[in-house]
Amino acid sequence: MTQKLERIIAFFSWLIITLFIAYFKFSYHELWKDEWQAWFVARDMSIGKLLSFLYYEGHPALWYLYLKIFTPFSQIVTETALLSFAHLVVISSAIWVLFFKVQGQLLLKWLYVLSYFFFFEYGIINRGYALVVLLSLMVIWQLQQENRQTKTLLFSLFLLCQTEVYGAMMAMGFGVVLWAKAGYTIKTEIQKAGWAILSGLFCFVLSVFPRTSGHVAKTKGKMLSLTDTWLTSLQGNLSNAFLPGGTKDTFVYGWTIHGLLLSAFVIAALYWIFRKQKHYLLPLAFFTGMMILFSALVFMGGIRQWGMGYVFFMSLLLLQGLHFRTEKISLWLVLTLSIFQMVHGFRALKEDFKLPFTNALEAGLFIREKVPEKVPVVAINKFETAPVGGYAGRKFYELPSGTPFSYFRWVDRIYIPTQGEIQLFARYKNVGGVVIISPTPLDEERFPSAKLWKQFTSLNYKNENYFLYSLPVK
Repeated sequence: MTQKLERIIAFFSWLIITLFIAYFKFSYHELWKDEWQAWFVARDMSIGKLLSFLYYEGHPALWYLYLKIFTPFSQIVTETALLSFAHLVVISSAIWVLFFKVQGQLLLKWLYVLSYFFFFEYGIINRGYALVVLLSLMVIWQLQQENRQTKTLLFSLFLLCQTEVYGAMMAMGFGVVLWAKAGYTIKTEIQKAGWAILSGLFCFVLSVFPRTSGHVAKTKGKMLSLTDTWLTSLQGNLSNAFLPGGTKDTFVYGWTIHGLLLSAFVIAALYWIFRKQKHYLLPLAFFTGMMILFSALVFMGGIRQWGMGYVFFMSLLLLQGLHFRTEKISLWLVLTLSIFQMVHGFRALKEDFKLPFTNALEAGLFIREKVPEKVPVVAINKFETAPVGGYAGRKFYELPSGTPFSYFRWVDRIYIPTQGEIQLFARYKNVGGVVIISPTPLDEERFPSAKLWKQFTSLNYKNENYFLYSLPVK
């Protein structure tokens, strides 16, 4: 195959995949609260306040600072389109680097980009995980070059630490790759890479710590026994990540014997694929071990987080330069993992096509059309109602403070005001009544005068519904 033909194939591969992702993002995907939250934080905070706020989020600064570039245009372009476009630029750049810069077989690149995680979780859903994909590919590109640009490699490793905690783990994993390929000796490049990673980790820790009291306990997930915690972490990071759909969602349903057996198969498959190149096997074991430890001891996470293990696996596979013609068993193992990935991704696309993520869009558009701007909307549980405000194009009010809000803090307690408090707030705002939005029906004894106006309970993916009430002052 000539170089010109390779570039033509690469261009059309990039174009076709990017256009499909863009079409689906702009036409069908509804933003969830996690997507809205990052946008609100970037839009409504100064950079200084944003950086001091991140320890509530548990994510480093890069995604928020990147989104801030787009927020000034929210006056002329819809925010949903802006956020989707900002994310599309990142994932499209990742696809470009994969097809034009990273060396490797075309089949392997297509299997990677069509995987559930690359295409759906990090391609369709507008989260900062896409930056992990892009920067990991930048690192791969540089590691494959004999005469690489050291500054580009070091900067990519540093930025990788500013994406997610999993990106920071990945940067350390790539550091082990460099060290192993150098014969476990500390050469000048290894020292520079080590300093880049350490400085990246320092900035990461500085941005997300110290955590508020009880934050980790609240974000770790449901309380499990010690055995259940470790087995759930093991299954989640192995069979649930590498063979999605092979078991039910581990976070929701917990571990099973079937899932643990599939996890054992994953371990055996990964060992076989990298058995001849131990300088990739060691980094993979190192990274996977960190993922399992982190899930068990700090934050259990879910399939979106566990999928970072698959991203690192594919990164090493591209670095390895696996020759499918000579490694037939490895080919079938990779194809087996890829089939699970693609089938699960197709199911996810189908669900996102058929159902909205939540009823936030429907509720938000109703409020935008039916509720005058001068009528305050009081939110019960701002954590759940924030995306409705995004689609409504207005800020709701929270009590007891009586202030408008957009973003929320994950550690905030849910405050349920009384009817009298809301009526007092309405008098303060000098209006005859307010609209109340709640993710659940209001207690009739607590709010005897509130009248149900509209409920949004149609079938949705996350089973998140909304109830709209009117409450007069008297």
